[in-house]
Amino acid sequence: MSDITNKFDHRIKNPEPHIVGLLGEIDGIRGEFKSGLRMTPQAITSLKRSVLITSAGASTRIEGAKLSDEEVEKVMQGLTASKLAERDYQEVQGYLEVLQNVFDGYKTLPLREGVIQSLHKELLKYSEKDKLHKGKYKQEENLVGVLGPDGKTVAQVIFNTSPAWSTPAEMTDLIGWTYDALEENRFHPLLVISNFLVEFLKIHPFTDGNGRLSRILTNLLLLRSGYQFTFYISHDQIIERRKDEYYIALRKSQETFGTDKDTIAPWLNFFLSVVREQATKALSYLEEEKVEDTLSPKQYEVWKYISGVGDASRGDIVKATGIAEATINQSIDRLIELGKVKRIGRGRGTRYVKL
Repeated sequence: MSDITNKFDHRIKNPEPHIVGLLGEIDGIRGEFKSGLRMTPQAITSLKRSVLITSAGASTRIEGAKLSDEEVEKVMQGLTASKLAERDYQEVQGYLEVLQNVFDGYKTLPLREGVIQSLHKELLKYSEKDKLHKGKYKQEENLVGVLGPDGKTVAQVIFNTSPAWSTPAEMTDLIGWTYDALEENRFHPLLVISNFLVEFLKIHPFTDGNGRLSRILTNLLLLRSGYQFTFYISHDQIIERRKDEYYIALRKSQETFGTDKDTIAPWLNFFLSVVREQATKALSYLEEEKVEDTLSPKQYEVWKYISGVGDASRGDIVKATGIAEATINQSIDRLIELGKVKRIGRGRGTRYVKL
């Protein structure tokens, strides 16, 4: 067994019982989602479009960009071409295009060095400041810091990255090990993907765009490993919401590298919890589709409204939906009977809450 194989195998070959449990839970949800998926092509297209927007917005904001999801949607619609001279717009446009290409062609995009460099080049396609090094490994050292809400670094160094001189060899080793481990099914794919990501971010192989590229590669590897719910719930958006946990997990793992206590446990726990959340949310979409089968169109519209606002009065529902009050009353009674809605209070103060 080679040194590099022993190094990476060691991190994941004997997962703790709770990790085994997490993997089983995620795979169980994956199976349930796959077997129950029956969305129309139009619904699938709509959800994928939504994930592209939320992922591009979230992934670039993690790195300091400021565009809201609404602004990202305008970029996707081609309504902001005049602003592509601005860095935030350049980064969002690049991310949208690369993630779309991954969604469309993941089956023909194996984890190879040339593929990663090509994705990086496309990711920075519109970035003027990066034109000299896009698609090329770094020539100088780089550090990782956390950006605050004002776009300034609030922690000077999160962790030290690999030196530029060793980056090509380290990337060759990492990519080779990951490709072989996945192809040979030596370990559970989520364990292999987790190790790849934490090591990739430790190497930080490019001058810029490493964080964004790591999340592109996360989407690619999850899809290639059969986790189709990646299309429907944004992995990047969950990372953005849990950004502090994300950096802490990376730092706690990476500070052990090169010691006799080398471990990716903190990162592995975080990464799997994100994938589980992603899978669980995707399954909730499926359950909503199942609810639709049991309801009339107007009953479903009432349920969707109550689900969206949390709780509502009859008057709120009538005003929002335009459905006749008598039909609203019948719909609410049906939803209560099915255990989808709960009545709170009496008389004029009665509210209806999604269960």
